[in-house]
Amino acid sequence: MKRQSDFLFIVLLLAVSLLYGYHDILFARPSYHHIWRQADCLSITMNYYQDNNNFFRPSIHWVGDKGGRTISEFPIIYFSVAQLWKILGYHEAIFRLLDVLIVFAGLFCLFRLAREFLSDTFWAIFIPLFLFSSPVLGYFTNNFLADAPAFGLMLVACYFYWKAYAGQSNKWYYLSFFFFLLAGLLKISSLVIFIALFVIQCYSIVFSRGKNTWYHRASRLWPYLVVLILTYAWYSYSGYYNRHNLNGIFLQGILPIWGIDAAARKDILGKLVKELLPGFFNIPALILILAMFASLVVFFKKTSRFFLFLCLLVYGGCAGFILLFFQVFNVHDYYLLNLLVFIPLTLLAFLDFLKRNCPSLFQNTIMKIIAALGVVVLLYMGAVYTRMKYYPRQDFVQKSILVNKDKIAQWIMWSDYCSKYYKAFETITPYLRELGLKRNDLVYSIPDGTINVTLYLMDQKGFSDFYIGGIPEDQRMETVKSLGARYLIINDSALYRKPFLAPYLLHKIGTYKNVEIFDLKL
Repeated sequence: MKRQSDFLFIVLLLAVSLLYGYHDILFARPSYHHIWRQADCLSITMNYYQDNNNFFRPSIHWVGDKGGRTISEFPIIYFSVAQLWKILGYHEAIFRLLDVLIVFAGLFCLFRLAREFLSDTFWAIFIPLFLFSSPVLGYFTNNFLADAPAFGLMLVACYFYWKAYAGQSNKWYYLSFFFFLLAGLLKISSLVIFIALFVIQCYSIVFSRGKNTWYHRASRLWPYLVVLILTYAWYSYSGYYNRHNLNGIFLQGILPIWGIDAAARKDILGKLVKELLPGFFNIPALILILAMFASLVVFFKKTSRFFLFLCLLVYGGCAGFILLFFQVFNVHDYYLLNLLVFIPLTLLAFLDFLKRNCPSLFQNTIMKIIAALGVVVLLYMGAVYTRMKYYPRQDFVQKSILVNKDKIAQWIMWSDYCSKYYKAFETITPYLRELGLKRNDLVYSIPDGTINVTLYLMDQKGFSDFYIGGIPEDQRMETVKSLGARYLIINDSALYRKPFLAPYLLHKIGTYKNVEIFDLKL
């Protein structure tokens, strides 16, 4: 019976993947939505692949004055993908597929946890599918950022922790901490539930009156401390590495709510509520989750103490994270992704509450039918949001009655922008090599306000308008030349009217679609 339900869940997960268009997206180039950050991740990976960088010394295509050396999250995925590329060849689909498999492993573990805990296959399937309806999870699962894999690893860790908590074996206890460590090294936000479990463990050591001695109970703390120490050590090293190389490329501090004035706080809060939250989770469904949490608090005497404390701590941790990184929530929706943990946690706690106090409602067929229909609608909406960011002109998106037409029009505009400024770079690399440009020959690629998008797409080291665009125009070209730029690459003819560029447009050596290449050394 368990194998059959395992198979059923995997089939349903694959069906949702088809609904989301993963079979097409798997082979797509980076889409506009956060293409800046996608290109950064791919750039680090490409430099591992092409330059055989040391694991602890990653770099990007934008070289600055430090050879491009900079670091973001723990690069285990970037490094692993680079090794796979060396074996299987360079295919971005390998990167996407690895991230998908990690997240799906997490969803499968969540299914297993729910089935073992609730002893009900329907609700066990419902919880991870309900969670997977999140637009932000649907989009970034089949992507290049580390947030979704960190979330998947955290779900795996939770499952192993539950197996240990249920008394099956100590090996699951230690294995859970290994996965918590990997998740935390990728994204610190994935440790919200880990910190909550740590607090509960400390509480039990101090206040528990069980048969075990205080020393025996305290000995359970060392795996937590190992995770915290190694995580701190990594972030300390990455800070040290960046301070001595390209600093400020990646955020490694906090951007708290108290660091801006009232007007800025109001503006960001408006964007968070109106733009980011609908892409985080369906608002009516989110309200339902919060209502479930409120009911657990109201009926606290009938709620599992462990679940109640865990929920309170996780909700507090999510709120604290939002306050600490409030300034990024004007656009950076992926910062919210790991906060999704409160949704399956609340569902597990609430369904456990129903099972113990209202078993007839827990098993009610009509309630399950309503829940099934609800999750189907949510998954459909998640599919529209995911496809819209890649293929906004698809009939599947255009004919949707559940997504605002203005939102679809907005994504069509951004899709056209990508095609205009970035499309040619996706296939230009062989042409550049024919012209004699080696990948380490430094170029100045304009217009491009991102760090690595055009540089990565053509696999060319050099500079973009990032930082350079802030230098006065009459000093800009000599600055990049002094840093070693050999070629000027322009993808918008409107720039030719800029007087500061005129002296550098005398030696054109090639044209590829809308891109023109100039030699700065002739």
